[in-house]
Amino acid sequence: MKKIYISICALVFSFSTNAQVASKAIKDIANSENLMQTDFMQSNPLINSNNSIVTPIPMANIVWQSDFSNPSDWTIDNSGSFTNEGWNIDATVDSWYLPAFSSTSGGNFAELGNGDPTTAASWPIQVDYTLTTANPINIYDSIGSGNATISFEEFGARFNDLKTIQVSTDGINFTTIGDNLNYPVTSQSAGSNPYPNPSLREINLAPYIGTMPTSVWIRFSWTTNYPNSATDPNVWVAYGWCIDDVKIAESPSNRVTMEDAVTGGFWIDYANFTGSGLNAIYGLDYSVTPLSQVQNHPYAIEAIFRNEGTSPQDVNLTYNVTGTASSSGSSNSSLLSPGDSIILGASFSPATIGTYSMDIWGVADSAGAGVTTTQTNMDTRSIEVSDYIYGKDLGLPTSSTWTVGGPLDQWHFTTRFEMYANEQLYSLRAYITDESIVGSEVKAMLYEADSTSSNGLILLEESDNYTITSQDLGSWVDIPFVNAISLLNGYAYEFGIAGIQHPTDSVVIGCSGESMYDGEHSLFDEFGLNPNDPANTGAPTWYFITRTPMVRMNFDPASAVGQSFNCINPVAGCQDPGDGSGQYASLSACQAACTFNGLEENTSFVSIYPNPTSGLVTIKLNEKFDCEIRVNNLLGQNIYTENIFDSEKTIDLSIHEKGVYIIELRNKDKIFTKKITIK
Repeated sequence: MKKIYISICALVFSFSTNAQVASKAIKDIANSENLMQTDFMQSNPLINSNNSIVTPIPMANIVWQSDFSNPSDWTIDNSGSFTNEGWNIDATVDSWYLPAFSSTSGGNFAELGNGDPTTAASWPIQVDYTLTTANPINIYDSIGSGNATISFEEFGARFNDLKTIQVSTDGINFTTIGDNLNYPVTSQSAGSNPYPNPSLREINLAPYIGTMPTSVWIRFSWTTNYPNSATDPNVWVAYGWCIDDVKIAESPSNRVTMEDAVTGGFWIDYANFTGSGLNAIYGLDYSVTPLSQVQNHPYAIEAIFRNEGTSPQDVNLTYNVTGTASSSGSSNSSLLSPGDSIILGASFSPATIGTYSMDIWGVADSAGAGVTTTQTNMDTRSIEVSDYIYGKDLGLPTSSTWTVGGPLDQWHFTTRFEMYANEQLYSLRAYITDESIVGSEVKAMLYEADSTSSNGLILLEESDNYTITSQDLGSWVDIPFVNAISLLNGYAYEFGIAGIQHPTDSVVIGCSGESMYDGEHSLFDEFGLNPNDPANTGAPTWYFITRTPMVRMNFDPASAVGQSFNCINPVAGCQDPGDGSGQYASLSACQAACTFNGLEENTSFVSIYPNPTSGLVTIKLNEKFDCEIRVNNLLGQNIYTENIFDSEKTIDLSIHEKGVYIIELRNKDKIFTKKITIK
């Protein structure tokens, strides 16, 4: 029986990994779903990729292997397609995107393709392409057990597709043992993220084929990762998938692997913290953490270790930290039987602000006498202990971006932050890419996470609008809140940036890194503008997204100073009102004030009543007048727009807060503004 253990120092927990992961995967946000990509890398096809050094774990007694020099070793099923799409075996890459495949053996290999979005041609949809071993493989007669490992080399890139590796012991029922979902997406907005060329994959077959496997089939399968959007051609495009040098061999005696290393306690330490608000604590990773948070919650370094060999192993997690200060440590050792898994953890508590490099790996001893026989793969993290900044991104945009505001965009782009100490939040620090348009506006958003509510989030605060300047492009920008916000120990918050829909403006936010679970990072389509979700057109909708937004909390009081626009001088088309007044917090507020003060109210032309009003406002003209009605608040934010083609119009503003607003009527010849009060 396959077992999973959890251990940190001398503490042993009895719950299973599977149960933890299931509970962590529950979304905090109702109606959340992943966003498929539609922006192919059309204009920038991959011409080079990074080579990786293939260092396979030595395996004795090779049972079966194929370098595709004999295509009859395989059976291809291309869903009845009579085009050139699907699987093929030859020595040439046919992909519209990939360069040559640098497999170890060279020569023939298997390649999967479907579509070329750079042309107007169509491609097959609703297909499932498979490449299966033609004959059963007798593993038991070769090695006398089911302790076997499959290895192969691959190359490709992930889009909206699902690439799976499957195994069967009857040739009919196949079990998925691996997929491509650990790779980042490649798209115009997500950037070019191909697999290493080649990438070595090794998967332990023992849990899937039993102890006496005399008939085993291997299958490589390709289909969409979005079956609910199966009629959309965008989900059926393939950048390509190349396979070569497939081997099945007896697993080595001593082999331990490490995966899913974390530094925030996602696997074990999170259970030591109870949410103080309406939330749970998940134990998330942060790349930049204030010292005040680290003092209450040291880095909880954890990872999953698997015994993929045939001998028991005495395993511990080890880490080494260099940089501003040095440190090293390890977990207690635990005995791991073949086929079993364990989660181990240790802690690191820095006392000095600065940058650090952290190496994490496992050490295994099959003899149990202090003689090291195996070291696992190593995971290296760059972390920073800061004075005021709290963030998750990797520091530099990895060519991945998200447009939060534009002609068809009004997104809130947020991520979850958990608090281990009380803080005062003064501003949002966001990375504005140089694709953004000067003069566009954004604002900071803060929600409280609510695990008890079906809605999942409670809006706490938003900043005034911030206007993008030329100095902001390609830079980190602080967007202050009007007043400091108290964040409480034990609470979780959804925090990020919101764009504003505008016919010509656009704001693009950098992304760097991937989410730890589906729902860690979120997108809120405020107006239901997402063209790829017709079912929710016009309906505000939350989604999750796997890329990490470059948004950070800033606890520095100095960051609370906002923008200032002086309306005495012309600013981006804003005319001098002539009243001697000066400073405004946003460009739109400045422009609204300039427009209002710079125009004479032509009371003989228009009547607006009642004023004050409880919400209903009648606009009466002395003649038919085709014009646009716009209602703005005193910050210059538009709350109502409509075209009228008659001499009288009644509008309803009762849903808006009490206060002073500016009604503007304009066409190409005339412009009129008037203040009204909603009481």
